[in-house]
Amino acid sequence: MALQGRMAFLWNFLKHPLRNASVVPSSRVASRAMLTGLDLSSLEYVVELGPGTGCFTQELFDRLPSHCQVLVIELDEGYVANLKARFGDRFEVVQASAHELDALIEERGWPRVDLVLSGLPFVLPEAVKKVLFASLLNRTGSGTVYRFFTYMPPIMKKHYCDFNLRLVKGVAANFPPMWIYSVN
Repeated sequence: MALQGRMAFLWNFLKHPLRNASVVPSSRVASRAMLTGLDLSSLEYVVELGPGTGCFTQELFDRLPSHCQVLVIELDEGYVANLKARFGDRFEVVQASAHELDALIEERGWPRVDLVLSGLPFVLPEAVKKVLFASLLNRTGSGTVYRFFTYMPPIMKKHYCDFNLRLVKGVAANFPPMWIYSVN
């Protein structure tokens, strides 16, 4: 990642430490690990929540089949501009809040979502979390795979108590080390 992207990430961490829980973007090893065990060739509809600088987005871009439709939802307008420049020829990048997930899917007329990949922190405003988690519970109950990471599993699990979580992988080759979880 270019120095400019890393500096933007650091600046966003300093401005919003709860929204950006790390001072550096996720490593390439962590980005690859986020997709561990997924049959990417079978995916047709994918959503990424909170991509930030696009570490996981790059992995999706490199590995998903060309027919797969991808919706990237990012709140920060600075990140959105960068994501559109890098991935906008193939992925749809929108500036929106994650709690608008259902409305955004409905607008596109998608019959389902195969995978939701999330870079969001578990510390979200309660109004956002309530709507988003209800949507994710509904979608995972219908077969959607929800994949996300955390730096603090014991604290995160309190927020995800309604989800049937499965630890996918721990990634020590990341700063800070992360744990990747999946629902379905």
